[in-house]
Amino acid sequence: MYGFLFFFFSNTSIRLKGLNLTGVLPAKFGSLKYLQELCQPPDVKSGFFLFSDLVKIIDYKAGSFFMNSDLTRNYFNGSIPTSFSQLPLVNLSLLGNRLSRSIPKEIGDIATLEELILEDNQLEGPLNENLGNLGRLRRLLLSGNNFTGTIPQNFRNLKNLTDFRIDGNNLSGKIPDLIGNWTKLDKLFLQGTSMEGPISSTISQLKNLTELMISNLNGASMSFLDLQDMKKMTRLALRDCLITGQIPPYLGEMKKLKILDLSFNRLTGKIPESLQSLDSIDYMFLNDNLLSGEVPRGILNWKENVDLSYNNFTGSPPSTCQQNDV
Repeated sequence: MYGFLFFFFSNTSIRLKGLNLTGVLPAKFGSLKYLQELCQPPDVKSGFFLFSDLVKIIDYKAGSFFMNSDLTRNYFNGSIPTSFSQLPLVNLSLLGNRLSRSIPKEIGDIATLEELILEDNQLEGPLNENLGNLGRLRRLLLSGNNFTGTIPQNFRNLKNLTDFRIDGNNLSGKIPDLIGNWTKLDKLFLQGTSMEGPISSTISQLKNLTELMISNLNGASMSFLDLQDMKKMTRLALRDCLITGQIPPYLGEMKKLKILDLSFNRLTGKIPESLQSLDSIDYMFLNDNLLSGEVPRGILNWKENVDLSYNNFTGSPPSTCQQNDV
């Protein structure tokens, strides 16, 4: 029905993102040798195209300029085509579909790839260690799937990573030492993965982190991480990570911090006075710990959302406390 598209062999862009398309991703792309981008038109309503109409885009030719493939938020099912490995892709986004099975090992052969976004699908099985061959990769987003097993040791080679997310999978083993190799990392999301603590101490080498989100660890307890050089941090969540001991005062030096979540741990002692100086804070969750002593007056007077419940504090809160979310 849309075969006319393929007469325009000099097309550089076909936009298909977010159209609620159905069916299996075709095995081959490419006779449109000038195609650079496959993504969504902002002005086309969902359901206008059927993905099966693109099956004629076949016989990829060497020298194609195909760089970006964005097929997010459709209803594509089946497996990821191995033929993607034939394309010199820089960005591959299949977020929000119904893709299943494992990530093909051939994806690890796309040496040009800088972004691989596979979040919110039904992908499963162990993470393919061949992904560790993607030396240019900056963003690897795998959250919201059914991956199992451990983070492969070959991932230590992903030294250009700035964003790694794998929330909501069913992984095992400890958070590995290899993350210390990701010194360019800006965002690290490991929430609800069923992994084991303690968190590797090599995380202290990631001085460029602005967002660190880890939760629901199993295994052994741990003391608080050494994060004192992470002055750029805006979101810090270490929820239910079996952390013991006291909250380190250096957290008060993270002047850009907007979210601090240390809830459901085994933290003891007083809340450091230095936390009162977090002028950018929007949310603070210290609930469900073993904290004691008096809460710093400045924190009780905040208008921001603060949860200090289920601890062992002493003293009486000020009358303004009931007007805030404490």
